[in-house]
Amino acid sequence: MLSTMLFAPPWWVAFLLMALCAGLAYLGRLLSWDGAIAAVLCGTIIYGDGGARAILPLLAFFLSASLLSKWAKPKARLHSVALGAKGERRDAVQVLANGGVPTLIALYFHFYARHHLPAYRLEAVQLLFLSSIAAVNADTWATEIGTFFGVKPRSLRNWQPVAPGISGAISWPGTLGGLLGAIFIPLVSWPLWHLNVAEFVLVTWAGFMGCGIDSLLGASLQAQYRDAITGRETERPRSADGQPNAKIRGWHWVTNDVVNFFAACGAVLCAYYLIRAAAPLFPPY
Repeated sequence: MLSTMLFAPPWWVAFLLMALCAGLAYLGRLLSWDGAIAAVLCGTIIYGDGGARAILPLLAFFLSASLLSKWAKPKARLHSVALGAKGERRDAVQVLANGGVPTLIALYFHFYARHHLPAYRLEAVQLLFLSSIAAVNADTWATEIGTFFGVKPRSLRNWQPVAPGISGAISWPGTLGGLLGAIFIPLVSWPLWHLNVAEFVLVTWAGFMGCGIDSLLGASLQAQYRDAITGRETERPRSADGQPNAKIRGWHWVTNDVVNFFAACGAVLCAYYLIRAAAPLFPPY
């Protein structure tokens, strides 16, 4: 259970510690000012309710994603990677897109689950929480590792090669990176969570499925534009000089952040239905 397995600090302590972490991330140019505020909000809720056990996988995601991004950036420039919609710093929308689902699960746990669900179902809620983080981590690792190697991915729409960094496309380095990213979260969480083999596989599988859902949504619904200056495909609705870019496909409101949020939701659903389908492996979930 998120708040009963390890000591959960008082809310004001959680707030101060998360504010310190967010402040350091802001000074390190990892978060924008509004991204730092959103990180404090999500972190305080999760850490304040679940203590170290709950915040560990979220911090592991943020730190690994930030390090991979800095590691892959020089190669991304070299390989002429397609332009994403955001800059280097994560803003509030990005933070909420990646951390929103685990935060909502923590709120559900705090206000409803711990008061109304039996202990074995609380354990299942924890696996859903961990699966949502595994999904966003898998997607981030897939993107960064895929762009680092510069192998042209193939679009899921027509299986044609596209520039590295284009949403809705897959490559073998990116797919491998996504799998490693899905494995990383239950692996780094194991010392505090004490996952058994079935639970480890469940979280990994759900996280990897979330990464696949992200690619499918990116190929089918996410808005893509043609840069008015360079002519390259991009997620940005406007070019560097402010000109509107022509939309190629997708719905204008379906940004990469929207896709990330729903991919995390998809991972939670995958984990939920796998628990139900494989009930003998997860007794008595």
